[in-house]
Amino acid sequence: MATPSVPAATPSAPPRRKRRTLFLGFAFILGGSLIAFVIGAAVMFFQWPPSEFLEKAFVGVRAIYERAEIPTPDRNTDLPSVSANVDKADKTADGYMLVTLAATNGDSNQAFLLDMKNKVKHRWGVPFSKVWPRPEHVPTPVKDNLVSFFSCHLHPNGDLLVVMHGLQQTAVGYGLVKLDKESNILWSHAAGVHHDIDVDPEGNIYAAQHEMVKSMPKGLEFIPTPCLADSLIVLNPDGTPKGKPVPLLEAFRDSPYAELLRGLEPGKLKTDHPGPVSLKRFEDETRKQDSLHTNTVQYLTAAMAQQIPGAKAGQVLITLRNLDAIAVVDLNERKVVWAARGPWQALHDAQVLDNGNVLLFDNQGIPRGSRVLEYNPRTQAFPWSYSGENMGAFVSTERGMCQRFANGNTLIVNSWDGEIFEVTREKEVVWAYAPHKFIAFAKRYTPDQVAFLPAGSKPRP
Repeated sequence: MATPSVPAATPSAPPRRKRRTLFLGFAFILGGSLIAFVIGAAVMFFQWPPSEFLEKAFVGVRAIYERAEIPTPDRNTDLPSVSANVDKADKTADGYMLVTLAATNGDSNQAFLLDMKNKVKHRWGVPFSKVWPRPEHVPTPVKDNLVSFFSCHLHPNGDLLVVMHGLQQTAVGYGLVKLDKESNILWSHAAGVHHDIDVDPEGNIYAAQHEMVKSMPKGLEFIPTPCLADSLIVLNPDGTPKGKPVPLLEAFRDSPYAELLRGLEPGKLKTDHPGPVSLKRFEDETRKQDSLHTNTVQYLTAAMAQQIPGAKAGQVLITLRNLDAIAVVDLNERKVVWAARGPWQALHDAQVLDNGNVLLFDNQGIPRGSRVLEYNPRTQAFPWSYSGENMGAFVSTERGMCQRFANGNTLIVNSWDGEIFEVTREKEVVWAYAPHKFIAFAKRYTPDQVAFLPAGSKPRP
């Protein structure tokens, strides 16, 4: 009987051939990735057309990663329970202080109204996603705890105008919203409104608004692009636009102060700086993309305007961090009518006082700290300044605010270190509060300016 044949076993591939195949596959993937990286880098460096898509993709991936690391905010959180370490009641200008904090938690989506003992008397809060569920004006997906209430304007009836900022890039505006005293949304303006707002006696709203531009108009080609370009806008009381935006780069270009813009030319930028931190503008990517960094907007009344050379009622005073300048813009003529530079650097929050002088926060004008200056625009003198006397030096390389009260005291906001203090003309510290979180905004209101509070409310219990 014949023995059935058994099929021969298929020989396995030699181990060496397998290793070679794996190596070639790995080399192919690695080579393809390297080529893609080189092409992508070239696209971003030379700003070829796909660069905008790639930039959004990179930022989006980073945002997803950062959002995964940050817990969802608690909308009912309170301010840190920190008592004032100074409170000389017989010397303070009592009132209610409106505060916003830039922090990646529930604090950032709220504004708090505090009494003199730092107790919360009222709050406003709304998540970004409720204002703009599908925000087309923001380039990347945004989670609520990465958006902060920034500057505000409080109406006597409790309505609150709120500028929203991104926390990933704190200089980038995410829009303007008006809330009633119960935090219901009255209207919103979906655009790059940032830093500061002001309201004239008729209720019209003045604000700075920016947008990303990829090229400069004639006469401004020396400014690197892409960058954020600022405009001044005016809104009606109902939030609808009033007139056309006034581009600030062009407003300088078409004025006798055009030469100030040459400070933005890369070959002429200052890299050495006497302050605590060297700005090195345009070497840092964030500052490269922010041409002017307008951070003050103040509507000038007739009384304010008469103290500034050449100014008129209805014009707008602004400060520009990247020019180290104060300026006045005529919205009808669409140009700068007055500007000044001084010993201040990277300044914020200038305002015309009743005496005609300008109070401003000088972030980096001295080697070992920040200071507040009172500046006379007519004589170029400095009648008053404060840089930490009787308290110790303070440093806020970003933001910073100041406010002069009727009794002559001055409120100073050290945003970076999260502290607020009130000093007299004699530089005595008479009140202080330190939540030790980045303070985006703080302003004290007199009792008659917050008429919506319950009858019998007092700023000092």
